[in-house]
Amino acid sequence: MSKRASQGRQKVIEAAANILATNGLKGVSIRELSKFANAPLGSTYHNFPNGKQQIVLETLEWAGERAALRLKECLEKDKKNGLQLFLVQWREKLVKSNFEKGCPIVAAAVEASQEDNYHQIRNAIAKIFNDWRIPISDYLITLGHSKSSANSTAITLLACLEGAVILCRGYKDIDPFDAIIDSLPKLILVN
Repeated sequence: MSKRASQGRQKVIEAAANILATNGLKGVSIRELSKFANAPLGSTYHNFPNGKQQIVLETLEWAGERAALRLKECLEKDKKNGLQLFLVQWREKLVKSNFEKGCPIVAAAVEASQEDNYHQIRNAIAKIFNDWRIPISDYLITLGHSKSSANSTAITLLACLEGAVILCRGYKDIDPFDAIIDSLPKLILVN
């Protein structure tokens, strides 16, 4: 694949992530993606011969990996406050988008059952959430949590984070996210 074709393909994936984060799965169409990515419609069909299903799966994988990488970077950068650093970055994204953009993974999770490739989407989402849970759990173990406690706390933190994003978008206010940031020390405290 040529560099230009690869770049065009990537523009479509990034456009799909943006549309997912803003409008959910229902907002993803090949025509809209091509327009949003400023990519020729024919090239989009050529690059994604399995259509919307392929684009959604590749977009979820890309967005999930990108978030996992950011999470790991934050955890490595600040051994004591890495989770807080990650949450602050998420907070900035929400505010910058005026609460219009959420998490593309959650958007897909909410609407996946209405898609033809439901099982593929669901499996991709489960893998992504697991890819996020593991580094959080490992981080919590370094803070003194048992493996069991670290795992359940990591799941709790993911649920809080994603729930706060949804509430912020609904309220058009950052208070739910700030509540998670303020509660973080209590959530990760080792008993």
